[in-house]
Amino acid sequence: MSCRGRIVHSGRPARRDWLRVWTVLLLGALIPAGRPRLYTNRWAVRIPGGPGAADRVADKYGFLNMGQIGNLEDHYHFLHHRTMKRSTLSSRGNHSLIAMETSVKWVQQQMILHRKKRDRQSANFNDPKWEKMWYIHCDQNCLTDMNIKGAWNKGYTGKGVVVSILDDGIERQHPDLKQNYDSRASWDFNTGDPDPTPRYDATNENKHGTRCAGVVAAAANNSHCMVGIAYNARVGGVRMLDGDMTDMLEAQSLSLQQNYIDIYSSSWGPDDDGKTVDGPGPLAHMALENGIRKGRKGRGSIFVWASGNGGRNKDHCSCDGYTNSIYTISVSSTTQSGLKPWYLEECASTLATTYSSGDVTTDLRLRCTESHSGTSASAPMAAGIIALALEANPLLTWRDVQHIIVKTSRPGHLSAPDWQTNGAGHDVSHLYGFGLMDAEAMVKEAEKWTQVPAHRVCMESVTPSKRSTHTSDGCSNQVVFLEHVTVVVSLTHPRRGDLSIMLISPSGTRSHLLSPRAYDHSTEGFRKWKLMTTHCWGETAAGDWILEVRDNPLRRRGTKMIEWYLILYGTSVDPYPSQHRVHPRSAEADGDDYSDEYNGPCHTECNKDGCEGPGPHQCLGCLHFYLFKNNTRTCVSKCPAGYLGDRNRCKRCHFSCKTCEGSRSDQCTSCKNGHHLTEDTKVCVPSCGDGYYTDHDSNMCRKCSENCLRCTSFNICTDCKEDTSLVGNKCLKNCGLGSYYDEQQGSCEPCDPACATCAGVGVKACKSCAEGYLMEDWKCVSSCTSGFYAAKQNTGRSEGSRVCRRCDASCLSCVGPGRRNCSSCEGGHTLQDGMCVISTDCKDGEYQDTQRKCHSCDITCQKCRGPKNGDCIDCPSSRFLDDGQCVMKCPLGKFQANSQCHLCDHTCAECVDRGPANCTSCDTDKFGLDRYLLEGQCVDACPEAHFHTQQKTCEACPEHCQQCNSATHCLTCSPSYYPNQGVCVRQECGEGEPDYDGCMSCEEGCKKCAHFCGVRFEDGCYKNCPAKTYSVEADMTCVSCDQDCVSCDEHECYWCESDLFLSDGKCVLECPEGFYIKEDSRDECEACHSTCESCSGPQKNQCDSCSKGLYIILVTEGLWFYSSYGDLFCCINLKLSCYIPPSLLAGRFLSAEQTCVLQCPVGSFGSRVNGACEMCARGCVQCQDLQRCQKCQFSRKRKLYLQDGQCVQQCTRSEGFPAGLLCQSCAPDCASCERNATYCLSCVEPLLLHKHQCVENCPTAHMLRDGECQHCPVGCLHCTDNGLCSECEDTHFLIEGHCVVDCPDGFYDDTESGVCGRCHLDCRLCDGPDADECDMCADPEATFHNRACLPPCPSHTYRDGRTAECKHCDGSCLSCSGPHATSCTSCPDGLRPDAHSRCATLTSCPVRHYADREGECHQCHKYCQQCTGPEKSQCLSCSQNHFLLNGTCVNDCPVGTFRDIAQQKCDLCHPSCLSCVGKHSHECLACRPQLFRLGKECVETCPSSDGSTQTCEHCDASCGECMRAGPDSCLSCKEGQLYLRKLGQCHGTCPKSHYQDTHHRTCEPCHPSCKSCFGTEGVQSCDSCHMGYTLSDGMCESQCIMGEYPVFEVKSGYRCEVCDACLECRGPGAQNCTACPDQAILSEGRCLPCCSADALEDSKAQQQECCNCTETRGTTYPIYSIRKSSPGRGYKKLGMQAGSSGRSFHEEQLVDLSERPGARGEDDDDDEDEDEDIVYMGQDGTVYRKFRYGQLNEENDDELEYDDESYSFR
Repeated sequence: MSCRGRIVHSGRPARRDWLRVWTVLLLGALIPAGRPRLYTNRWAVRIPGGPGAADRVADKYGFLNMGQIGNLEDHYHFLHHRTMKRSTLSSRGNHSLIAMETSVKWVQQQMILHRKKRDRQSANFNDPKWEKMWYIHCDQNCLTDMNIKGAWNKGYTGKGVVVSILDDGIERQHPDLKQNYDSRASWDFNTGDPDPTPRYDATNENKHGTRCAGVVAAAANNSHCMVGIAYNARVGGVRMLDGDMTDMLEAQSLSLQQNYIDIYSSSWGPDDDGKTVDGPGPLAHMALENGIRKGRKGRGSIFVWASGNGGRNKDHCSCDGYTNSIYTISVSSTTQSGLKPWYLEECASTLATTYSSGDVTTDLRLRCTESHSGTSASAPMAAGIIALALEANPLLTWRDVQHIIVKTSRPGHLSAPDWQTNGAGHDVSHLYGFGLMDAEAMVKEAEKWTQVPAHRVCMESVTPSKRSTHTSDGCSNQVVFLEHVTVVVSLTHPRRGDLSIMLISPSGTRSHLLSPRAYDHSTEGFRKWKLMTTHCWGETAAGDWILEVRDNPLRRRGTKMIEWYLILYGTSVDPYPSQHRVHPRSAEADGDDYSDEYNGPCHTECNKDGCEGPGPHQCLGCLHFYLFKNNTRTCVSKCPAGYLGDRNRCKRCHFSCKTCEGSRSDQCTSCKNGHHLTEDTKVCVPSCGDGYYTDHDSNMCRKCSENCLRCTSFNICTDCKEDTSLVGNKCLKNCGLGSYYDEQQGSCEPCDPACATCAGVGVKACKSCAEGYLMEDWKCVSSCTSGFYAAKQNTGRSEGSRVCRRCDASCLSCVGPGRRNCSSCEGGHTLQDGMCVISTDCKDGEYQDTQRKCHSCDITCQKCRGPKNGDCIDCPSSRFLDDGQCVMKCPLGKFQANSQCHLCDHTCAECVDRGPANCTSCDTDKFGLDRYLLEGQCVDACPEAHFHTQQKTCEACPEHCQQCNSATHCLTCSPSYYPNQGVCVRQECGEGEPDYDGCMSCEEGCKKCAHFCGVRFEDGCYKNCPAKTYSVEADMTCVSCDQDCVSCDEHECYWCESDLFLSDGKCVLECPEGFYIKEDSRDECEACHSTCESCSGPQKNQCDSCSKGLYIILVTEGLWFYSSYGDLFCCINLKLSCYIPPSLLAGRFLSAEQTCVLQCPVGSFGSRVNGACEMCARGCVQCQDLQRCQKCQFSRKRKLYLQDGQCVQQCTRSEGFPAGLLCQSCAPDCASCERNATYCLSCVEPLLLHKHQCVENCPTAHMLRDGECQHCPVGCLHCTDNGLCSECEDTHFLIEGHCVVDCPDGFYDDTESGVCGRCHLDCRLCDGPDADECDMCADPEATFHNRACLPPCPSHTYRDGRTAECKHCDGSCLSCSGPHATSCTSCPDGLRPDAHSRCATLTSCPVRHYADREGECHQCHKYCQQCTGPEKSQCLSCSQNHFLLNGTCVNDCPVGTFRDIAQQKCDLCHPSCLSCVGKHSHECLACRPQLFRLGKECVETCPSSDGSTQTCEHCDASCGECMRAGPDSCLSCKEGQLYLRKLGQCHGTCPKSHYQDTHHRTCEPCHPSCKSCFGTEGVQSCDSCHMGYTLSDGMCESQCIMGEYPVFEVKSGYRCEVCDACLECRGPGAQNCTACPDQAILSEGRCLPCCSADALEDSKAQQQECCNCTETRGTTYPIYSIRKSSPGRGYKKLGMQAGSSGRSFHEEQLVDLSERPGARGEDDDDDEDEDEDIVYMGQDGTVYRKFRYGQLNEENDDELEYDDESYSFR
């Protein structure tokens, strides 16, 4: 009772106590036991009466009312600034008395509650390898932790991020990769298909990519293998490393799906051998640069690269251009203990480090591995961590990612001797970059990251020296804060590996750009090689930079520094400005000490009004310009790209402009990517139109030259305007035959009468001569002048049939070529038998003056006619005669032949022979026309698929390109390809909707673009039409609005650019007369009242002047009267219209508003009948009368078209198609059409419809169906009208009227006939080329042997694996299976199989004993360990040092078997081995007959070597193929070598007295009279002669008569001696013959007699030196006799092809006659079986064959046959 009395009478204290008790109980229930309570400075309060009542309570107790709590009525959030934000004690003080306030119904001081996400209670997974992933498991604050689980606990697992592994493919069906595999991020560039599955082999060589993919994105909690770092990311694979690598292939891989793939992970690069200096080629470099500029929709692709594994070879990754690039993130490795791995490369370009020491990951063949290591494992680990950061903030740019890595990586426990702190406070090392990556820190930083300022780049040239100091100002403060720094260096050194290079920054940071490399012996030095460092990140650029180049002090050889440049990358402003935490401005604190208002410095671009926070960028006014972007106003010093500065505001340029001088589309000054600036109109267009060409250097459309319709450059026209035609590369006015176009006169002028065609005035401008004229030195003459002779034109040119050629220099005039056709001679010479010979006493080298005295010629002349060097008529062999001078080399425009210089064809700048097809370089021809070298000709225009170079050559365009202007810029592509950034890309259209928003690039010609994204515009596809376009729903495309319109549809504009006004659907600078600007509209022109001629608003009836017949009036006391003042209102009151003079109402109509109007409103017309405005027909918005509509209603909901004065919903097909608002007629061939006049839907008979065009016949691979040409099924080349194929493309096979890529089961690919051949009935599967070559048998009981299906063997037999014969099982077996007779599969009763599959008696006999049928034990043979009987052949296993062979224990295994030590038995060798050490084909010791040993394998033929010893030996290094080892046994030569037939040798150049046969790549002997020669014309191919001989027209003429040879004597000159046994000779003895008498053959300088028939028949006669002579006279070579293959008369043809020196034939087919004692064998009794063919080859290479020894003169059917094939001899 007392207690209750106290409670009742105490009043307010009792209420306060209850509130406290209630609060404590409630809070106690919320706080879990054992966890400390943390109180905040925030309260939740319930106060009825609205916000005002809450504000009063808050003010009373010092709180700040932060507003209502969500939607909880009467519940408010109170904040107290003087209370600690976190405290373990509840608050005390006056403010705590709020609980006593009467209006406060409930109050609670807020505490920090601990909550966990239920979707991820802990990072434990059921994947079996999870516990072994040590690089993820780590205790709290562990130095080795990369905090991956910390990032997971924040909810980031890589979801929405796409990573592609550029490697040798990935196993997409792997259970741990299948869930996250992304086909759109995958491609196989090695085989050109979308499946990146690796190629499997025995060594699992292609496991690399699959292992890398698992590290990134292996699925979690699937009870398989392990967990990827970004286990919810999408992962793809690019197969590129399992084949030939090219620059283009790398570029294709690095640019695959740039707007879809976020991260490219590459764990490969150039050889890490310590001597290679290599990097990306031009295409790969361009792909990297395009990736960071355009990838990820402009944010930049992320390229992660492994730094390299060349540590053991002392390699340095600065010599790797991939890791050395600023566009890649180079990742290093460390061990679990933080030590340097043995494979690690050190360099300054490394950005960060991850682990790599036996990482757990996925492996090939659906397995797992724990041994993934090297920097190959570190790069994908980094890619996975970056994927987590991109999930946290997808808007990060490629530079943002690198900044975050630098900011968050830490040295931790990483051990390195070179850790240093740079000028910005970052710890950095050459081993580990900025340290170990921290996933949790990265995602935290990414969550709050603000994009770094714009990228700035500048380059400074430095004076080169071994120690250069350069003072930089950051390129005039463009770069203030550094990111990357690159040094471009060019130097020479005799041993590049001895060099080291160091860069010291202004802050003192030392970067080892290059360290010595022990294996680099190169003498090439460096040529503009880029060396990059990241160690200066965050430092300031200004100051002294020092570059030190050091040589090996033990062998300094001199370094020549050619040049070096310093390239600085960074920002002009601090990328990390300080950020302030602010509270809402409405929540003001009680005192100044607790105010959170922004009081920091304002940004430099804020004007004098300052800024308001929460940061320095929130300016109240701007100093220069303000920019609205993403609904945010920012102050900038200058407007960014795409904006124009206009009156303190950055206005957006036209969407196609990158920079501009106005908002209109014709005010661009540069263009965005994918557009080009038109030179004169300043409009940006996607592709240059007619009359323009694309200048890729300046990204502009420049004008072609005059009359040029299309061109590839200013001077290279490809198509001409009307009335002009293409002459070379120029467009000239068309002139008739016999006239030319005079550009100065501007008219066609006649050619000279001597010209048939010409290029200008005069005979020297003739292109071809008129009839009766000859071309002489490129001018037309009626007859040849002195010193020339007439000859037939034989060059294949069309200009004229006869030409004048220059006489020989020894002739004054001549009748033909050479010195033997002279008709008159110079003075001092007389004509003798057509030759000009000296008629004076002067010797060669002298001339006779007018006093008949002899004088020496100029020292350069061999013969002359005067004292000057220009009077030569013959020259020494080392010089050439040119216009009377003996020169060492013919001048430009001439070629050398027969010791003289001759004019090239006028089209050639240089040449090797006369005629237009022998040019070696080009310039302009004699008519001033540019010429370009193409396959030896100088053409006036390059053909299709070629481009003109500055070097005056025609070079081939890239693959699939039909027209280009350089090797890297294609303009038009072949069918099925389209140009994309200058490269022809195959058109590819996939199926299905994309799983991302925005734009998808759509290939040209891809009709399924709309299926992907919705609508198509220019080169891209969009879900919705972009700004300043409207959609055409009929064909799902977007069309651009007018250039000044922002929003429009097909008919009119609805919104104009700023500073323009909308008038009648158009954008104008000023409103037209009769309109004014309506203030409440969007800058729209509104029509004045009909009574106004002009008005200025703001109301439509506020006229400036009246319409004709009306006057200004003034309102006074409600009445209207006329006034002549123009500044008052017009008369508009209808009720007072009587005050208007009746004469003013003529020509007006009464409107629906009962007003008199001159023009009826829209939708009505003025009726002359009743003088009123009547409505037009339904749907018509403008008409003359009811029957004549002029404009129809057209809106999104209701579309009507004007057709014959009426409005119709759809144009009738007979009338045409809708064009705008009208119905237009179709083209004549179309029966109906749509879209445009030529887009046919049906055709006028008998034409056929093909791709909406009307054609006479269907093209190839099409069929006719319902009057339309439809494409045959895929792969079909010809098909019937019902769609059945009759012929397939090369890549398909025909089966039952269908073309398939792969034949079905039961069929094989018959590549010759292009059909699917049916397998043999025995085969279930076969693979060809024959039907019975099975892969699987139809009968499951059949035996598969050597691709044949054999019937099953009878009972108690087995199939022998070698012979395929059925052999009997051992008697102990009931049945057996081989490979031995004792390999039992079942046993008789009482026996059972033992461990060796033999049937043995159930016994308990001891070792070396057996049991007989009565069960008694008997001893085995002494060699047996186990046996079935007493005989030696009944062993089951053998004693020590013996081996089991077919039941017998032997000491040694016989030939054909080998010792199987493990099984203690003799096992069979491989079928190819005669003896071996194992059962495999590569374990042979000797080979079976007809096989050759190659290493330890037995092969059928040796690769390019001799097999005479049954062992493949290596040919000589010069040979391509050979008969035996040694340099003189070659049968053919390697590339670049020449074959010397008679010696069997290969040479780099032909030896003396031989010439090079370029066609056959052989060295052929010169004619014996030549000292050296140049061709195959025999005696007329000499270009130098032996002493005593004179060269004349390619012949060496002796000074002596026939049968004598010259001998040189010092005193008396030449004398002649008689030849020995020769008809002609060049010296004494029988070895110097040059011609032989009859019945003798010239062979290597000797005259050998012909062998008699008796000598040929008598094989036992004494062997003598003679030749087998045939009807052919000339040097012959006995080659081989060919054995007959059968007793019949068939002959086997020699296995050589014309012009080939590279094929081989079996030696046993060939018999070298030079090694035979006679022409016949030892036993010649059987003429029919033993006679042999003889094959001879003449000196010209002609083969003669098919005769028998001694029977040429006998009567038989075998006659000498002439073979017109020229064979090359090996």
